[in-house]
Amino acid sequence: MKKIYITTAIPYVNASPHLGQAMEFIQADAVARYHRLIGNEVFFVSGVDENSLKNVLSAEKAGEPVADFVKKNSDIFYKLMGLLNISIDDFIRTTEKRHILGAKKIWGSYQKDIYSGEYEGLYCVGCEDFFKEEDLINGVCPDHKTKPEFIKEKNYFFRLSKYQDWLQEVYDKNIISIIPENRKAETINFIKNGLRDFSISRSKERSRGWGIEVPNDESQIMYVWADALSNYITALGYGLDSPLYRSWWEDETTDVWHFIGKNITKFHCIYWPAILKSAGLRLPNKIIVHGFITSEGEKMSKSLGNVLSPFDLVEEWGVDVLRYYLLREFSLSQDGDFRKGSLLERYNNELANGIGNLFSRVLTMIDRNGGEVVAKSNLMKNEIGIATNSFNKNFGEFKINLAVDSWLHLATQTDSFINKEKPWELENSEKKDDILSSLWIVLKNLSEMIYPFMPSTSQKMRDSLGLSDIAISLSDEDYIGKTFKIKKMSPLFPRK
Repeated sequence: MKKIYITTAIPYVNASPHLGQAMEFIQADAVARYHRLIGNEVFFVSGVDENSLKNVLSAEKAGEPVADFVKKNSDIFYKLMGLLNISIDDFIRTTEKRHILGAKKIWGSYQKDIYSGEYEGLYCVGCEDFFKEEDLINGVCPDHKTKPEFIKEKNYFFRLSKYQDWLQEVYDKNIISIIPENRKAETINFIKNGLRDFSISRSKERSRGWGIEVPNDESQIMYVWADALSNYITALGYGLDSPLYRSWWEDETTDVWHFIGKNITKFHCIYWPAILKSAGLRLPNKIIVHGFITSEGEKMSKSLGNVLSPFDLVEEWGVDVLRYYLLREFSLSQDGDFRKGSLLERYNNELANGIGNLFSRVLTMIDRNGGEVVAKSNLMKNEIGIATNSFNKNFGEFKINLAVDSWLHLATQTDSFINKEKPWELENSEKKDDILSSLWIVLKNLSEMIYPFMPSTSQKMRDSLGLSDIAISLSDEDYIGKTFKIKKMSPLFPRK
C-alpha cells in the first residue's frame, strides 16, 4: 500500500467556475478514487486562491467589498466540488489563518535567497505574471488577448537563477516526473533558455492592500504565486507543524502529486521546486499537466467570455455523464474542443447502448431465473483479467481516457459471450447457472472499473447486484460461493 497526497491547482475566484477548472477537479478525483480502489491511502486537497489582484479588480468592477466578493465566489467553487462528486479530504482558502501562517513561515525559510530590487516590465493581470515584449502576440497577452500594463516599482526578488543547474539535474534525473512527456520537454527548454530572478512581492498600493503582508515590511504584499504555491503545504498545517503535515509531506515515503493546467507549468515546475529547495523542504514526485478545453478554437476563459458553465451542463446531462465525457474525450497531452454533438454520440453509443444495455440485459436474465445468483463459476475470468490489467496499466500511466477502453471492450466481449451461449434458451441447469454467475461477476467488475469515472452510477449498479453493503474492491475472491439477490432498476442511461 502506498500513501499518495494529491492536489489540484487553486483557481482565482474573480468569477464563477468554468468547465476547464471542473475538468481538472474531475481528473484528479478519478485518479484519487482509482488509487483508493486498489488499496492505496490517499489524501486529496483542492481549494481557491483568494489573494489575487484579479479578484480585487473584479470586486471593484462589481461594486462589492473584496472580502464579500471572494467569499461569495469561493462558496460557489466549494459547492461545485459537491455537485461534481469530488472526493476531497480538505478545501483550502488562502485567506484562512492556517494559510497565512504557513505562507509567512515558508517566506522566512527561504529568506537567504530573497533580496530587494527595482523592477520594470510588462505585467498581465490575467496571468499575474510579467512578460517580455517577444512573448506577446501583436502586443497582447496570448492567453487573455489584453495589453499588459507597464509597471515600475521596488519589490523583493527570489534568486531563481541560483537554481538553474540544480533544476536541470532534477529533470534530467527525473527526480520530479512531469506527465505527459511533452510538458517535460517544454520545461527543460525553459530552463535551458536561462532562468532570471523573479519578483515575489508587489507594492501594497498596487495590491490595494489585499493579500498577505511580507514579514517585517508592511509596505509590500506577497506576490500571489509566492503566496499561492505554499497552499499545498499550508493545507496540511505546515505553519503549525501539524501531524498531518509531517505524515503527508515530510514523510518521504508519501508520493506527492500536483494536477495543474499547462498555462501554469512555469510556476509549478520551476518556481515551486526552487522555493522548496531553498526552504529545505522535500519536492513533489509528480506534476500532472492537462491541456485546455477550447470553445470554438479558443481557450475557455472568463476574460474572453466564452465560458461553459459546469453547473448548466450537470443540470442538462447529469454529473456522471459530464464526468464520463470529460475523462473519455480529453487526453492529458492535448487540448480538446467541447462539443455537445460528441457528448450525445458517446452517451448513446458507449453508455446507453453499451454498458447500460448490457447491464439491463443481464439483470433481466437473472431476474427471470429466480432473481438470485451464486457467484461460483467465472467463464470470463481471462477476459476480466486482461481488461483489469489494461485498466491498471493505463491509470498507472495517467492515460485516463484509454482506461475507459478497457471496460468498454470487456462489455463488448460480454455481449458476444451472451449471444454465443444464449442462456435464455437453456433449461435451468448447472450450465445456465455457470453462465449467469459469470455474467454477474463481469458486472461486478464493471461496477468497479467505472467507479473512478461515474461513482454514483457505480453505486447504482452495485445496489442492483446485491452489493450495497460490501466495500468496493477489484478482488473477486471475497465473492465466490456467496448468493446475491439482484434488484431490478430503471435504465442506467435512458437513450437520448
